[in-house]
Amino acid sequence: MKHALAEAVTRRDGTILLALADLQNGRRDDGTYTNLGAANTAITCADGTDRYTPDDVRRLLPRFRNASPAFGASMAWGLLRCTGWPVRGDDAAREVSAPSAAPILVVGNTGDPATPYAWAPALTRELGGRAALLTLQGEGHGAYDTGDPCVRRAVDTYLLEGTLPPTGTTCGRPVARP
Repeated sequence: MKHALAEAVTRRDGTILLALADLQNGRRDDGTYTNLGAANTAITCADGTDRYTPDDVRRLLPRFRNASPAFGASMAWGLLRCTGWPVRGDDAAREVSAPSAAPILVVGNTGDPATPYAWAPALTRELGGRAALLTLQGEGHGAYDTGDPCVRRAVDTYLLEGTLPPTGTTCGRPVARP
């Protein structure tokens, strides 16, 4: 983003900024747009009753910045996504226990910048004895598409054969932190 802004200011060339905006907004090559952003907002707002105000965000901002200096502020302001949404929403989606479900595989990535790893073990606990946690010690959003062969094997085996990996299975290697 910094490079894109520098190009726009110093060279009066907004090509990179336009490409980033098109990517962010789901603009296709033919000039039409996907409805992904609108769909995600509708789903998010339908799945909960939380409606934040700018004052709420200002109060929560320090916690978000502490949790993620790089993304905290934008994530905090993202709480306003459903403010003014015309439908109240339903908190029923927060209940995730599945006592009669088939075994469930939960996959968490310790270096995921968008989905905190702590959510994966918490979800596994909420699902009770019906779930197993597969941990990837890696970087990036998601785990399966990282190419880690251990994750691929475990997920493929679960999806194709219904077999969960052993409790405590960890793939990848620890991520070095500065």
